Amino acid sequence: MSITTLFRTTPPARLRAAARAGAVVATAAVPLLAASTAFADYHPYDGEDSGPGLTVLQTLGLYVGIPLALFLLISFLVVLPGWIRGDRNRREVGWIGQNGAGAPADGSAKAAGSAGPSSAQQSVSAGKSAGTGGASGSW
Repeated sequence: MSITTLFRTTPPARLRAAARAGAVVATAAVPLLAASTAFADYHPYDGEDSGPGLTVLQTLGLYVGIPLALFLLISFLVVLPGWIRGDRNRREVGWIGQNGAGAPADGSAKAAGSAGPSSAQQSVSAGKSAGTGGASGSW
């Protein structure tokens, strides 16, 4: 695909957005490029020895071990409140969802604590035919 075909087939709004993005990048890059030569000429440490390099173990510890330890520490601090608070789901109460999902197999509503059908079951089945779904959807 040629560049002219690309310009003809691209919507004008997208071309304007690309031009704006290019202008922002150029505006940010020009001062950095201009300053790089000035910084390259500035040598306050001419002749200074940089010292011995790092060993493999030190390099792995610095670039792998420390970030991994920070990741594990932050993950632990995120999970810790949930462990302290415990499970918030009260399984002993039970739950009867839409259309009686989660209800006991015999059709009673004992899990909800009443002798008759629950209000959730009554509201779902009130005035609806067998072919309707939740939120009055039918299919």
